[in-house]
Amino acid sequence: MHTRTTTALRDASAHLNHLARMTTAATHPRTTRAWSSSRATTSTSARHSTRRTVVRATSSTSSSFAFQSMVAHVFSGPTAKRARAKEALLDAISRVNRGTTASEEDKIAIDALARALEKLNPTRASLSSSALSGEWELKYTTSASILGMTKPALFRPRGPIYQTIDSAALKARNRETAPFYNAVEADLTPTSKSAVNVQFKKFFVLGGLIKITAPERARGALDITYVDDDVRVSRGDKGNLFVLTMSDPNARLA
Repeated sequence: MHTRTTTALRDASAHLNHLARMTTAATHPRTTRAWSSSRATTSTSARHSTRRTVVRATSSTSSSFAFQSMVAHVFSGPTAKRARAKEALLDAISRVNRGTTASEEDKIAIDALARALEKLNPTRASLSSSALSGEWELKYTTSASILGMTKPALFRPRGPIYQTIDSAALKARNRETAPFYNAVEADLTPTSKSAVNVQFKKFFVLGGLIKITAPERARGALDITYVDDDVRVSRGDKGNLFVLTMSDPNARLA
């Protein structure tokens, strides 16, 4: 029994001495500095990692905001507004057969849509616009004479009606298709950056079989209030509204 007790006491003493050495080593200045340095390095690495994460998050947020701003500009900028205004106007006039079936309410609504588009005219100096010259198809007008509203239905224009403008030559030509293929040529005299006086020069009846020199009094005026590559809106001196779409941008008058 004495021997077993002595052995147990010796083992316990050795274990205590081992713990003492571990404690001394842990509290030794060099050991303390090494542990502090390790903890500082770990803390610094953590801060750097956090900072990189914040930078990446900030960069991602900035990129997302820039993309959202770009998308918002595309859908709310001038180009998008013009596209929506053109679509609304063209949709409205598509239901009134060039104006022949338009009621007074239709005319008021279409005029309002035309004015909304005119406010978005990309080129205020319409006569200098590169989009002006070419052959345009008449899609809507309030002009009873052009629509032939005073004539029996048999003699009214049924096919497309075109207007060719050559801004460099300052000339214009209006032409009907079926049934009679009548046409008229005119000289243009600018009166502002968007308006011209129109002096009709010669009428062509039945596809040019009959040619008639226009009298001096055959004149008018036209203000081009909106023009781009696809759509043109004009207003005449008698208050008539004209809406046309581009048919042939390469057409010119010799």
